[in-house]
Amino acid sequence: MADEADERFEELASGLLAPLVLGGKITLSRPFGRLGLTLGEGRQISDVDLDSRVEVARVRRARLIAPVDTLPDLEASDWAIAAALNDLLQATNHELGGMLTMSRYPKLLRSVHEVCELIPRPRDVGSALARHATFGRVMELGRTDTSVSWWTGSAKFRGQPPPTRLLRWRELRRVQVDTHRVPLVEMGEGMPPNVADGFLRALGAWLGCTPLTDLATSTRSSPPFAWSPGTIALIATRPGRTLAFRVLARHALEAVRAALGRATGALPPELGAYRPLVEEFCKEATAGLEALNDSAPTGRKPPASRSSSST
Repeated sequence: MADEADERFEELASGLLAPLVLGGKITLSRPFGRLGLTLGEGRQISDVDLDSRVEVARVRRARLIAPVDTLPDLEASDWAIAAALNDLLQATNHELGGMLTMSRYPKLLRSVHEVCELIPRPRDVGSALARHATFGRVMELGRTDTSVSWWTGSAKFRGQPPPTRLLRWRELRRVQVDTHRVPLVEMGEGMPPNVADGFLRALGAWLGCTPLTDLATSTRSSPPFAWSPGTIALIATRPGRTLAFRVLARHALEAVRAALGRATGALPPELGAYRPLVEEFCKEATAGLEALNDSAPTGRKPPASRSSSST
């Protein structure tokens, strides 16, 4: 059993976590479920060079918003978040279930929710920064879909290259190949409606596990940003507010104002006691962004990061 867990850990490390941090093609593993909660206990990436490159990239990303030279090592909770992301992406795999096994999709999405609820919130601001350094590029993920047509038919491939047999004798068979990139938030489209909606809800729950990343991507189109215990705990401290403001400052003022305002207006009853704190932060953040806009040279925009990560 230990050998199998070691193998699965290495699959997750090389197939998902390293490409997410470094940029590159992600290779998904079969779903981890609750195994992901303990998979990272006492384990680290065996490839010393890969481990070193991941750590350097994490520090480099953290330094975009904080003057740090080192970060805590990846913890069991980080690996649990990575495993949950693997399972979330697997829920868009059209080969996971068939006509008689469609129940696998909602079951997997429920599992992602359950695992996310069991992942502890960051212990402190440093832990929140470390998680963001690992998972901050998640919204840059995408999938390349390919459509192939020929004189007698056509076929579509989700996230997979078409077989070479379909590409033979292109001129004779009038083969046409079209590719397009599907962003993360649209990867559930084309699945049954309950799966597509469940995917976005599960993505929202996953983002709640890394609150600084949640705030950094709060202007996303979907799933809409919502205040959570993790993001509220982050802005409850002055260092946390500083980091939150720095990630928000990379977006347009009006987009941030709209996202925070919408989330504050929809603050759930169980978090109602924190409304004054949330409203105070929203005022501080928008005032700070207004001041930045007033002082910035005309035409200057915050730098945007890029990634080649894909599934």
